[in-house]
Amino acid sequence: MKIKPGFILKHVAGKHIVVPVGSEAVHFNGLITLNESGVLLFEALQKEVELEDLIQVLTEKYVIDTQTAKSDVLSFLDILKSKSIIL
Repeated sequence: MKIKPGFILKHVAGKHIVVPVGSEAVHFNGLITLNESGVLLFEALQKEVELEDLIQVLTEKYVIDTQTAKSDVLSFLDILKSKSIIL
């Protein structure tokens, strides 16, 4: 899975925001603000990755167990899927 073309990460006024560009700007209404974990996952999703890769991103950065990381990653992916941001 990976981020669909047409979505970029911007740092605006101290916040990390996912912004639609090009034709996605016509279809997507709104913005998504990310915390630091969300930024790490969004950046990892710029290339094709598997669920296990995303779990590893969180467990390498934070002192959390694999099950917690998996739960957090799945929640994040659910949000991106509901907004049609990932392929």
